[in-house]
Amino acid sequence: MFNWILNVLLIVLAVIYLYRFQEMDAVDCMAEASRVPISVQMSMPDPTLNTELSYSQITQKFRNAHKSLQASPYLQALGVTEFALEMKFGMQFTEKMKSISGNVCLVPESIIVDLALEQTIFLGKSSTRSKCQFKTLMDHEMRHVKINRDGVKKNISRFEAAARQGLALFGKQQGWGPYHYNDSQGKKELLKEYMSAALNRTFKATEQEIDLQQAKVDTAQEYLRIGRSCRW
Repeated sequence: MFNWILNVLLIVLAVIYLYRFQEMDAVDCMAEASRVPISVQMSMPDPTLNTELSYSQITQKFRNAHKSLQASPYLQALGVTEFALEMKFGMQFTEKMKSISGNVCLVPESIIVDLALEQTIFLGKSSTRSKCQFKTLMDHEMRHVKINRDGVKKNISRFEAAARQGLALFGKQQGWGPYHYNDSQGKKELLKEYMSAALNRTFKATEQEIDLQQAKVDTAQEYLRIGRSCRW
């Protein structure tokens, strides 16, 4: 009787082991890949204000930021907004699906894309002495701030779509496995390259769209309006 119970117990343990470490195929791995959650997180603090520079220093900043405009040598900038958009992404892996042969599906458990927008408004030191000058310049620069913010916000879905495209292209060209566990690290690095390429295209497109919208604010008519708004 004891031997019979022992044999049954061994059979149950064997079934559990085989169920847990069952062999996988490409279809199993592809099914896992289709369920990868992707989230895009955005950090967008309020812009900082700097009123410590002279107009000549701000003019130089403006020229550096608008080299393509070929501004007149007589141009004097009264304010400028600098912005820095950064992107990074992370993938978490958990090799849950191991087989008897040691193979795993190379599928990230989750993907997180982080976008960070930081902005600094520079106004000439002397502008703080006049309410009219300060308000006029701040109103203009806040239009630039809004364009930067709106440009990033409206493209959040595009960053998620780009991440999906990177995953899909990797799956199509490289496959999701199964790979041997010892070889999975190299495949992870390759997947990062696919993801970087897809996300960087969207990143550059976002910056270009923002630049186009900014150019609509910095016009000769706008500068003339600012010049006539106050006594400079």
